Amino acid sequence: MKLQYISGHRSVTKGFLIPIGEWNGLKAKSRNVGREEMPEIPDWHKKLLVERIEAYENGLEELFDTDEALNDIEKDLY
Repeated sequence: MKLQYISGHRSVTKGFLIPIGEWNGLKAKSRNVGREEMPEIPDWHKKLLVERIEAYENGLEELFDTDEALNDIEKDLY
């Protein structure tokens, strides 16, 4: 797949373009690609999210900054 990357300030990649032929191929392979509406979230997933929100609200679960968490993971990979 040939992607065209879009860079912003300080040459940071901000997005990418997929050639239309390849996009149409992806859409043909997956019924969810290119759909504007979201697929239904399974009940087991909704239940898990409610449990985690309640745990956070009761002080039993802690939130982490996404950038810090990803930096920690990447640091351990290299």
